[in-house]
Amino acid sequence: MSSTSKLRLGAALYNADHGHLADEVKRLEKAGLDFVHLDVYDGHFVSDLGFPPRTIAALRPLCTLPFEIHLGALDPARFFPALVQAGADVIICHIESMAMAYETICKIREQEVGVGLAFSLGTPLDELKPLISLVDTVLLLSRATGEGNLGASFNPLVLPRVSTVRDTAARANRTLDIQVAGGIKREHVAQLVQAGATSLALGGGLYRVPDMARELQDIRDSIG
Repeated sequence: MSSTSKLRLGAALYNADHGHLADEVKRLEKAGLDFVHLDVYDGHFVSDLGFPPRTIAALRPLCTLPFEIHLGALDPARFFPALVQAGADVIICHIESMAMAYETICKIREQEVGVGLAFSLGTPLDELKPLISLVDTVLLLSRATGEGNLGASFNPLVLPRVSTVRDTAARANRTLDIQVAGGIKREHVAQLVQAGATSLALGGGLYRVPDMARELQDIRDSIG
């Protein structure tokens, strides 16, 4: 990637101060982020619950950034109408959660929002090829689903997976948003971009810095 303008930077709101979420989404927009990454879990596919649609709807009027939903849930289609009504711009479902992936993807498309597939770190990418023409985004987790609760860090095993998705998209003549999430810090960005990532959902490494806007600029500068 030769230009920083091609790299989108988002923030996983899960890592924010949950006692001040209204202030946090405003802070993300002011800092210069490109999107908000919202984890929605069902307590089964992932043991936590993340953000319910009611919370997402309450936050939606407070900033203009796209809301991109990372949906870790069994039978994910049951959440689609509520998430769209709440203000979702993109819904990214886990391939591992779908009994019938093609049909589920089509149900997202019917909601007239962006469509994404998420792959946990240990999941083979073989199922992407027949579905690649149907999706806008592929989200690759750089640690096992739910490991963020346990303090797990970025796993470099995701790097060749990013390249695999990039190459699969190129062979299919598809332009995809290749997104990575999970423990990403500034020192990982250049390698991820070189591998083919086009979007990064930053977490605790972004929220803990004293100046979020400066950190984002430093990240963009680091890949020149």
